[in-house]
Amino acid sequence: MVIKQNKLPKNVIPLICDSLPIELSFCLFYFENNSLNYVGNNENIVFPAASVIKIPLAIYILKLYEQNKIDINQEVEIKSSDKVGGAGVIKDLSITKLKIIDLITLAIIISDNTASNILIDIIEEIEGKAFEKLNSFFSSLSLKESRINRKFMVDLISPPVNFTTTFEINYILYKLTNFELLNEENTIKLIKIMLKQQYTEKIPMYLDNYYVANKTGDISGISLDSAIIFKSNDIKKELINKNYFILSVFIKFGNFTGNPKTSRNIVNTIISEISFNLLKLFET
Repeated sequence: MVIKQNKLPKNVIPLICDSLPIELSFCLFYFENNSLNYVGNNENIVFPAASVIKIPLAIYILKLYEQNKIDINQEVEIKSSDKVGGAGVIKDLSITKLKIIDLITLAIIISDNTASNILIDIIEEIEGKAFEKLNSFFSSLSLKESRINRKFMVDLISPPVNFTTTFEINYILYKLTNFELLNEENTIKLIKIMLKQQYTEKIPMYLDNYYVANKTGDISGISLDSAIIFKSNDIKKELINKNYFILSVFIKFGNFTGNPKTSRNIVNTIISEISFNLLKLFET
């Protein structure tokens, strides 16, 4: 498949970006006459993937379900040793079992790190060599930069880390929306989970007239968001009619305000503004 790259329109990037210590990447996939096109800025720059990489992780688990290797309604044990810090609620709960579909939901809508790591353990148990399997999945899509090399909140400093680019995560989402990775039922199931996203301060912030299925990622000095953006809530119809956008915006940034939280809030606002500007240009 050939994706046509078009010239980036003016006035998409806020002027404030010129004066800030940030590295900005974004990529928008859109359709014209059912033909896939994109515009981007540094769309092939490799970023630490943070929690955005939980999207292909969820896809892979659902692929195992379609192959009858797992039952997503099966409960799995939650051990104290499984619990890790960072985003999520499992670490603070006394529950000892959860359904796999609930782990997927928690990993996506609140970015639960414990749930995500247990999903990796399930791949390890069923197929062995979980990271090799996940990275082979990326390679099967001809993706060169996207990799999952370790669990979440485990040894955050030492390499290897998890990587992707705005173009490659968009491509994964395109393959998903085109029903090339999962069947129709499971594609829509995952998108509906993403539509329940609890972190909406980035791409969705100014997109009140759209339905945004997104997944954020945050680590020190990194703010990421990737989304499928629909014009109505009839998801099946919108997918079939190619009436949607796929957008990823990634930013690396320094602590330019003296307060890391304030710097991140400004960066998140930039992501929101870029998202609004892009869709305003391409909406019909």
